Amino acid sequence: MLKQFTYNNIAFDYHLIQEKRRTMVIEVQPDQAVIVKAPLHIEEGKIQAFLQLKLRWILKNQRRYAHFKPMVPKQYTNGETFRYLGNDYILQVQDVAYNERVNIIGDKLTVFSRRPHSTLYTKKMINTWYEREADRVFEERFKLCAIRFKLSNLPRLTIRRMKSRLGSYSTSTHRVCLTLDLIKVSLAQIDYIIIHELCHITHHGHGKDFYDLLSNYLPEWEKLEAELESSLLQG
Repeated sequence: MLKQFTYNNIAFDYHLIQEKRRTMVIEVQPDQAVIVKAPLHIEEGKIQAFLQLKLRWILKNQRRYAHFKPMVPKQYTNGETFRYLGNDYILQVQDVAYNERVNIIGDKLTVFSRRPHSTLYTKKMINTWYEREADRVFEERFKLCAIRFKLSNLPRLTIRRMKSRLGSYSTSTHRVCLTLDLIKVSLAQIDYIIIHELCHITHHGHGKDFYDLLSNYLPEWEKLEAELESSLLQG
């Protein structure tokens, strides 16, 4: 159902999906469309209040997607560039009889493969490597960032692909979720997203109190946020 949100001089349409669920969530799609998923029979005023609470986040993501240039699909062939922890590496596929692996050697992302001419196989190897590295790096950074909060009950960390979010915190499950794509950006930018989500344990919305707390833990968060958006636009 297409609805409209208006607040002060800001107005935009959003798609409302009412379903059997307990909480509301908002997604901003790459085409800048806003989708609200809400419980059945929820009052219109509660939806409007939720949109107002999330307004800054919605506008930020719409701006990010407004500058988004469609990525040229990777071909997974020699010479292509792949990003890892904020740096670019040139793909090099090598033929091996055994001990398949993916390594960074100098400025090369080297794939040692028994099927070097299969781009689908190369893609699978690289994606598996990204997932393994994300598990290792995110867990390490998460523990380091969480120490600063002195939490008696540490949230659980999950990693998955998310189309419209870089991270999220669920109060119901006490879980922080990070998108797999963050393995392509710098450690400082990964830390920013983790700290951002850990601040949501105290303040669920994006109001003044939340940003005051974020600034206390990470005074340079605005610079990191801008750098992060630029990094993700580069693929």
